[in-house]
Amino acid sequence: MGKIFNFYTINKNGDNVDRTWFDSSTIKYSECIDKNNELKTLKVVFNNGTQYEYKKINVNDYLLFRENVSTGKGLNKYIKLKEYEYKKIENADIDALSDELDFRLNDGIFIFYDNGKFTMKNNKDNVICEKEVKLTEAAFQTICSALEAVGKQLYTEGKNFISDGEREEDRTLSESPF
Repeated sequence: MGKIFNFYTINKNGDNVDRTWFDSSTIKYSECIDKNNELKTLKVVFNNGTQYEYKKINVNDYLLFRENVSTGKGLNKYIKLKEYEYKKIENADIDALSDELDFRLNDGIFIFYDNGKFTMKNNKDNVICEKEVKLTEAAFQTICSALEAVGKQLYTEGKNFISDGEREEDRTLSESPF
């Protein structure tokens, strides 16, 4: 019981976020939003999808909760009994959290393309490759297919590809951008 997978990333607002999945009879996942020099915001997702947000959490209490062998007991001892401000928020999608955990545990790769910027990230959101390159959707799919052929599990998001009518040298993979 306890922590299965944990990593630190940056959310869309530019905040540092500590994301953790648990093997627990009560808690599936937590997310601690870490703004520098501020108390933390903690989101806890229970196994049934119920989600609570706790405000103004001391970082040491959060870490004691996250590292506790019994996640439920850790939540009670280090968060609930300290009477932090909390509220119930919208239920989480448990299936999506489980799928993401499976993806991350199996060294999945995130591949993004938008308007000339190609980015690959590993299972902990670290950038593996980032290139300015013009790609058609077909070229993007070729890259993805090659990675899948060697056993990589992918999450892809592509938009704003160049059209087939643009210059040949801008849209082919014959001159490798890598």
